[in-house]
Amino acid sequence: WIQQQELNASDGAALDRFGTSVSISGDTAIVGAWQDDTPAGNDAGSAYIFTRTGGVWNQQQKLTASDAAATDWFGFSVSISGDTAIVGARTDNTPAGGEAGSAYVFTRTGGVWSQQLQLTASDAAAMDRFGASVSINGDTAIVGAWADDTTAGIDAGSAYVFTRTGGVWSQQQQLTASDAAAVDRFGHSVSINGDTAIVGAWADDTVAGADVGSAYIFTRMGGVWTQQQKLTASDAAANDEFGLSVSISGDSAI
Repeated sequence: WIQQQELNASDGAALDRFGTSVSISGDTAIVGAWQDDTPAGNDAGSAYIFTRTGGVWNQQQKLTASDAAATDWFGFSVSISGDTAIVGARTDNTPAGGEAGSAYVFTRTGGVWSQQLQLTASDAAAMDRFGASVSINGDTAIVGAWADDTTAGIDAGSAYVFTRTGGVWSQQQQLTASDAAAVDRFGHSVSINGDTAIVGAWADDTVAGADVGSAYIFTRMGGVWTQQQKLTASDAAANDEFGLSVSISGDSAI
């Protein structure tokens, strides 16, 4: 592996946090800068699209939310697949409450990116932090909300799967862990590939100790997602925070 290029924002400034989140698909990359101060306010956030031609990367466009506001943290999480990108804004204030969170889908046509839809959870509530993690693959996206309070307890966490049909996105299912418990923070990290998804829960307490962490594999069949397996480390120990980050491709996950 050889470093090809260093990327910077065309309007980069101190404390923008450019590079907190990144994703790549073919010759297109997206980089989040959740603390970028925009005309919408401080820390409204942004995401930058870069494309590669002849081995050279150039900024194609800067993305911002249509309803951008101060401290939305748009760009805290990003993911791209072909001509579609998703950007999380985990502290976006929505009608559901403060910091309920949102995720924004953008599509590219003729080299121009435009916002297709703003995604929110069907059971959105204040402080859910929906959009803290995002992943997209084709016409399926997954969005994590690690601070979602479920029947399992406070901050047990959830992940939401959305599918696109005819340009319209709809929530397909809300995912939770089979052994969910309070403060597991399930959904802190997510990744999806085809009909398989992985969700991290870094604060999960296991027999190995507190905050050992775990990750859950889900598979889709007939439009229904079911948990296939819970993953833990072979040398698990307290405070390992296993699952803080996850990624999946084909039949391999990390």
